[in-house]
Amino acid sequence: MSRYEITKTLNNNVIICTSDNHEVVLIGKGIGFNKKVGMTLDDSASIEKVYKLEQKQQKEHYQTLVEMGEDHVVQAVIESVNIISDAGIRTDDKSLVVALTDHIIFAYKRLKQNQVISNPFAIETQHLYSDAYQIAKQVINNLNQTLDVHFPEDEIGFIALHIASNSEVLSMHDISVINKLISKIMTIIETDLNHEIDKTTIQYQRFIRHIQFLIYRLTKGENVAAQDNFISMVKQLYPQCFNTAYKILKMIQRQFDVIIDESEIVYLALHIYHFEAQINIKR
Repeated sequence: MSRYEITKTLNNNVIICTSDNHEVVLIGKGIGFNKKVGMTLDDSASIEKVYKLEQKQQKEHYQTLVEMGEDHVVQAVIESVNIISDAGIRTDDKSLVVALTDHIIFAYKRLKQNQVISNPFAIETQHLYSDAYQIAKQVINNLNQTLDVHFPEDEIGFIALHIASNSEVLSMHDISVINKLISKIMTIIETDLNHEIDKTTIQYQRFIRHIQFLIYRLTKGENVAAQDNFISMVKQLYPQCFNTAYKILKMIQRQFDVIIDESEIVYLALHIYHFEAQINIKR
């Protein structure tokens, strides 16, 4: 039987403990209620998930998210993970839990502030990852009911991508090709921005998912479309990012011998702009 000594209570539903000289995150409804540092728990406690966040930055980011999120929102995230797990998707991947926590907490905050982000890949996601999309629909329906809100349908696509990226099985060859390509892409971006990109950020993780999704769609002969005025606007507002995205897409075209719609440059340019914005904030 495992025993856990509490080192920090993040909220009523999440606590940090040590067990066998390892620091772990325990998640469960009400597990942190009236708990104090130094108290011990065993497997009989209301533990729903146990995660070992080995990377210091990942652990600190998760703690920050939980502490800034309202208790009922964090509980809704836990329920979301359980819905995904009950659907047969492996949820012991720490990256998925951190990414979902980050996404749902900030999506809820944006919704409360009437800030809506459109998902240009919503339809493609529904077709390419139909199983993940149906699970994501259950997650969003539960969030709407639990949090008494109404998330736009585009959020289903965002959640589905998190699920799909965790459950997609790629061959070693595919992984090798994608990893080498991503390395080349990051070299181009870092050279053009004259700055090293922080590979530990959520923004970087989202960018990697975008590239993986892009390659997946290209191998299936899929392209996304954007309105001409939107393309012109991005080209005018973010010319350097647009040019960098253009170079990257040309490289991908040569490697996969495919024709890529100009719309893809737009969405890639927006990701690069987010990198640039992060760099400017730190300066």
